Amino acid sequence: MQKGLEILRSAAGEIPEREFFGDGEITVHREGYSRSRHILLRNGEQLAKLRWYGMRRAVYEAEDVKFEINVGALQKRISVMTPEGSESHLIERSRANPRSEDLRAEMAEGDNFCFIRSWSSRFRSQASLIVHKEFYTSTLLVFQYDVARRTQTTVKIAVNPVMKWESKFAHRLLALGVCRIILERRHSGAHPLKQKERSAHFVSSARARERRKLH
Repeated sequence: MQKGLEILRSAAGEIPEREFFGDGEITVHREGYSRSRHILLRNGEQLAKLRWYGMRRAVYEAEDVKFEINVGALQKRISVMTPEGSESHLIERSRANPRSEDLRAEMAEGDNFCFIRSWSSRFRSQASLIVHKEFYTSTLLVFQYDVARRTQTTVKIAVNPVMKWESKFAHRLLALGVCRIILERRHSGAHPLKQKERSAHFVSSARARERRKLH
């Protein structure tokens, strides 16, 4: 039995468990305003941090991981560079393309991933970026965020168990996705959530108020 498992693992390739931080939810919190940094938390513990230097440069750091990030002209390309010099990119597709909302992540190793945007049917400011590998439909990551409102929680990221098969790309996908969302929120002019918006109550119509007076 054990020998059979070893043969299957050899054929399919070992799952790099040590590189996978596990499935579940990651929250991204913003700290500060000038040269702000974003902290990625998983189960209340810091997984990574992203610090901006100016409007188009950032550094993403995790345990044994450090990426230099550069944002290209018109924010159409985000590049992640490792200390060894390899580069991975998140590229916005041509606006002439009917599916112009889609993004393509090109890894230095030649692997490609698709970022598909989805909008909430009730709240148009709430969006999702759904990540899967090119030619495969299994969802690896789901980034959920609000384009219009700037809150301390910038993004919530659902990590699916199948992500372990692509674990060597996990931090790069997180870095590219979070950077893209921060840029989108910055471009949309996301405004702080006001206190009255947090505790908004239902306002009844004038007709309903008159009816209550009669009773």
